[in-house]
Amino acid sequence: MTAKLEIGGARIAFEDTGSPRSGAATLLLVHGFPLSHAMWRRQIESLAGECRVVAPDLRGYGDTPLGDWPVEGEPPRLDRYAEDLAALIEHLKSDGPVVLVGFSMGGYIALAMERNHAAAYDALVLMDTRAAADDETARATRHKMADNVGEWGAGRVAELMRPKLFANETPEAIVQETVALIAATDPAAIAASQRAMAARPDSTPLLASITKPTLVVVGEHDALSPPAEMRQIADAIPSARFVEIAGAGHMAPVERPEAVNAALAEFAQSL
Repeated sequence: MTAKLEIGGARIAFEDTGSPRSGAATLLLVHGFPLSHAMWRRQIESLAGECRVVAPDLRGYGDTPLGDWPVEGEPPRLDRYAEDLAALIEHLKSDGPVVLVGFSMGGYIALAMERNHAAAYDALVLMDTRAAADDETARATRHKMADNVGEWGAGRVAELMRPKLFANETPEAIVQETVALIAATDPAAIAASQRAMAARPDSTPLLASITKPTLVVVGEHDALSPPAEMRQIADAIPSARFVEIAGAGHMAPVERPEAVNAALAEFAQSL
């Protein structure tokens, strides 16, 4: 079921699927940049039988407009996305544990949630993401894209990102599916997100304070958030579990959905 919720000047669209037993986990799947909830299609189809699966479109992505964000004169922050998710969780009124699943940029947002809204959810999944802030080179690259995407169009962004997203063995049909999602994105959302990601703080010091059940997932061939870096994240979080997805690059949920689904299902059932 697709629904919309008015939050802070925007109607946030989200997929709400599954009608499992009372007390079952709710998986809140937060997509990456610059995609939409559609990247989670294979997770929604597989996991809705045992869990309630909720997959929102972040501001500016999919069926959610940017609304009144970013506010003129104020730099965009990932905290806006986190505030939206906190309001959505409250609206859902789940009677079971809420599992926040953040992929890539969604992981950055999940860490913003941990700073400001940690009591809103019960368990955390960090997938193909990073805790560290950008260095100067990465920030400059983000600002260059933000400044030029209006002229370039989202299609060029898709082609620029493509080489770093997938393992070599990933089928071309999967690659093209993701490229099409990126190419359909509003350039204004791309610009706002890039500026927000460039401004995000270093979350590494936060990791040791995360006490809720946590799962860290990464693709074996992820070039953007390498397994060694993701393992360091898992090691820094007390009692975190670490899963490496064989044969996947950065887009693990799309490239190797069966393995990702199994990891998510096992984690949810353990709560």
